[in-house]
Amino acid sequence: MTSTPRVATLTANGFGRPVVTSASVARQVLAHAAVDRLWTLEDEDVAEALGVLGEVVAAARAQFVAVLAEAKERGLGTGQGWGQVDWVRAVAPSLTTRDVLDSEVVAQVLAATQAPTAPDLRLEAVVDAVSDASSPVPEVRAGALSVTKAAQLCRFHRGIRGLAEPGWLAQSTAGLLGGARGDRGWDEKTLATGLRRTADLARSEGSVERDAQVRREHRSLVKGPGPVGMWRYTLMLDEEGAAVVDAAVDALARPARDTGTGELDVRTPAARRADALLDLVVRAVGAPEGVPRQAKTSLVVTVPLEVLAQRCRGAGMTLQGQDLSVGVVRRLACDAQVVPVVLGTAGEVLDQGMARRLFDRAQIRHLWLRDGGCTFPGCSRPAAWSDAHHLVHWADGGPTDLGNAALLCRAHHTVVHTYRYAGKVRHEPGSKPWVEWDMTIGSYDQALHESRNREHDGAHDSTRSSRPEQRRSLPGSLPATG
Repeated sequence: MTSTPRVATLTANGFGRPVVTSASVARQVLAHAAVDRLWTLEDEDVAEALGVLGEVVAAARAQFVAVLAEAKERGLGTGQGWGQVDWVRAVAPSLTTRDVLDSEVVAQVLAATQAPTAPDLRLEAVVDAVSDASSPVPEVRAGALSVTKAAQLCRFHRGIRGLAEPGWLAQSTAGLLGGARGDRGWDEKTLATGLRRTADLARSEGSVERDAQVRREHRSLVKGPGPVGMWRYTLMLDEEGAAVVDAAVDALARPARDTGTGELDVRTPAARRADALLDLVVRAVGAPEGVPRQAKTSLVVTVPLEVLAQRCRGAGMTLQGQDLSVGVVRRLACDAQVVPVVLGTAGEVLDQGMARRLFDRAQIRHLWLRDGGCTFPGCSRPAAWSDAHHLVHWADGGPTDLGNAALLCRAHHTVVHTYRYAGKVRHEPGSKPWVEWDMTIGSYDQALHESRNREHDGAHDSTRSSRPEQRRSLPGSLPATG
């Protein structure tokens, strides 16, 4: 089939600009609404037709926003007692409620930017990105922002503009817009995660951690009757628990061919996940008595270096798209097989941490004998219920050795990270080593600061004396956040 080049106007007046495209056979068929001729198209023409229609739909939604903004400026529908959304649903009943609600949010912002007096230009870049969907330039259309994602940005901005510093909010919104726009931009779920984490940054770090603690305290597992003799388990988890479960279950829930017959796995995704969870439970309860079970799951978390080192605020992101606070990432690094993908300022991968960052089985057995159980003051939980914790967190240069380790149960592990308690291994002649905790809030940060100052002063002394540089080990008196 040959393609006859011609120009077809597929749609027009998107924010006042027509869309004119060079047409192939597929475009000709679409331009003439000849759906009965679709069977004549080659496979590549069908694919092109879908792409063209996608552009048309995006341009039409952008145009709908522009027309709706004009209706709002004229006050159409309000004279008859309609609400704006109800009036739109009445005159355009074929649209879904979500489409109308999203379009109304963006149209309200567009109308504000075009106000004849005192226009509000804070979100002008967002509505301009929506209008790009109807540009005659293909490169511009490729970088457009969908109405749905524009509505997400507008709602986010409206929700925190009274709480956030204007300059910071403008910069954050611009960054989010840059990540969301275009064919390869973030999807709606990823954008929602970014918006939620950015909103957290507008609050104090203490309030974010308190909210995280409240969510942890509301974890629950409820059993109830299901249909046909089945049982239903309802599991409620915070972002940390969900990330751990997802990483563990997903690894075992992938469809696999039968090793004997080679047949495909016919189980549904839900059935595979249920079987994977049961497999994990069976493995755990069937482990031989006394065998340490470290590296409970493998969890890949992407996190900027500046955030991981706590030089600025931010979060980590799992492969499943869940955002984790940096405190959660640092805590999971102790007892989960977390593989941190550390990013530089330009998003380049600086390092991919290895599982050796975890304590091995011999070290765990040694800690069981040395500590006897959770080392937090007053806790009596046994060693088998405890995790090995880096007294100096690995992100702060803490080594994976016994002088930098302490057993903590899961509850007190969270407490130590939350309140930044410092711990150190004490060893006096004639006595067994023990772990001493400084229960002053923030004692970890204070001890780490003092240690780095000593390192800095020691480096200057070494340079002045011209002595050969020696590799120094981290002192056992450094704090706890493993």
